[in-house]
Parts: sequence; C-alpha cells; structure tokens
Amino acid sequence: MEKVVFTGSRLFMKFPNLEYFEKRLKEIDCELVEVRDADDEALKTQLKNAIAVALIARNLNAEIIGAMERCRIILTLSVGYDCVDVAAATAKLIPVCNTPAYCTDEVANHAITLLLSLARKIHLIVPKSREAVWDYKYTKPIFNFKSKILGIVGLGRVGRALVPKAKGFGMKICAYDPYVEDDIFALLGIERKYELTELLKEADYVSIHTPLTPETYHMIDAAALARMKEQAIIINTARGPIIDEEALADTLDSGKIAAAGIDVLETEPPGADNPLLSKQNALVTPHVAWYSEEAFEADMVDGMDELERVLQGKRPRFIVNPEIFGRRK
Repeated sequence: MEKVVFTGSRLFMKFPNLEYFEKRLKEIDCELVEVRDADDEALKTQLKNAIAVALIARNLNAEIIGAMERCRIILTLSVGYDCVDVAAATAKLIPVCNTPAYCTDEVANHAITLLLSLARKIHLIVPKSREAVWDYKYTKPIFNFKSKILGIVGLGRVGRALVPKAKGFGMKICAYDPYVEDDIFALLGIERKYELTELLKEADYVSIHTPLTPETYHMIDAAALARMKEQAIIINTARGPIIDEEALADTLDSGKIAAAGIDVLETEPPGADNPLLSKQNALVTPHVAWYSEEAFEADMVDGMDELERVLQGKRPRFIVNPEIFGRRK
C-alpha cells in the first residue's frame, strides 16, 4: 500500500482519533502513517517515499520538501498554510492544498462574539455578578453599536461572512484589502479603504482576517496601534503573528485602546507568562474560533476529498500554487 504521512502536534490535538482518515485511505489502497514528535531528519526519512503528507502547523521547509521523492500533494488540514515553503513545493511541481471553507461561519461568529463581549464588557461583568456585585458603574463607558464603524482587515471568506453579522447590529463597515476588486466592496455595500492607516484611524472596532504572509507579519505593530481610537477594540481570529503581541500588551497597559479580543497568539500554546492572558482589557480564547461539531466533520471530509482527488489524478479544488499546472508538460 502507498504511504500517506500525517504529522504536526496540532493535527493530533485537533484529531485525536484518526479512524475516519484511515478508513478513507484504505478505500484507495493507501496506508496512514503517523509521525509524532519527529525532528526534521526523522520526518524526511518518513516522507522520502510517501505519496502525500497531511499536516497542521508543522514546518515543511525547502530541505524537507527537497527530500520528497514521490509526493503528489501537501495538504494542510487548516485554512492557514504558512508552515509550508510553497515556493519549494512549486519548484518540485507538488500541489499545496488547504481546507479554506470548513469553518468560515464559525470564525466570523467567534469574531463578532469577541467584539460584542468586549464592547458590552461581559468578561468583567460575569465575575462581578458571581460576587453578587449588582451595579453598572464599574462598566463605564459602554456604547451602543448603532452607527459605530467596524473596520475589517482582509476581505476574504471570513471577512465577507462578518459583514451581514455586523450590519445586523447597525454597524457601519469599511474594509482594507489591496487584493480584492472594487466590485466586491460594492456588492457587499461597504466602504473601501485603500490604506490601512485610514481604516485604523476611523474604526471603532477592528477585526483581522488576513492570511499570515511576509507582508502581514506584525502588520499591526506599535505604530499601527497608535493610530487607533482610544475607545477602539481590536479582534484577531486570523493568525497570531499578524499582531505584535509585545506592542499590543504595551498599548493595552497604556490605555491607548480600550480592549483586544484574541483567539490566536504568536506562540501556541502560550507560556503562562504571556502578558495578554492576565489583562482585564484582553479577552483571550485558545484558538477555538474554528470549532463547531459541523466544522470538525467538514474539515475531515474536505481534506480527504482533496487527497482522494489528487491521488486519483484529478485537479485539486483548493490549491494555493495553481501555477504548477502551467509548468507541467
């Protein structure tokens, strides 16, 4: 049987039971091989003759990809694929695929939940209520959502899914995404900001929905945070390193912005000394925005459908380096 490698600590955390994957692979005469806690050399050995690899957040650098002699697909069972050296895979004509659609609504729901919770200060109210503190003065100030401006950074699937949810609360919406055409903004009925600085200056709430790339790494740094309103709230359900955490912690301490809702961190899991975990004006969740029972199942199904398509010689549906097909003879 042909070998398909599954690797990455987050993959095994997300899917402690691989029975579904094993069953689907057996149907196409493939064997699932688990590679846990392996260094790069051990992983290279396992991947040498594998025809596919599935992973979440496991670094696949050019050296590891270069050792793959038979690989026909690299699949991330996640929306993000920044752990893979796509250029190295492209040079070897290996398709890199992800599962970008399985949790769109869940992540948009989580983003709006963090925003609403922070704006209404639910994270402060619940502990006080448990102590029978029956007052509102410690919550001041709280503002209505109507006519407040939500700035969306990154207008992909999740950013677009957030639009009707925010409109339902009466928010005005603007967005920044230099890679999306004007007609998408028009169809969504939202204002386009051509510069990130414009959005940060005007928005009452900022929600991050970009992929992690060299361009977006620490996109929200100290200078960016300094441009935001004093009562602004920032939400990140995308990728941790898009925000400079040290700068965010300093900004929250200084009171230059009101609060932050964070589902993703630069290092996961975080150390107990991560300053964001203990701040009263930060609401941190443990990278759970993707999760619902429906999304859990959809990720498995979408991932295996993609593996099966490619291994049966069909073109993948969700490929991040489609240019490889133009280079094949």
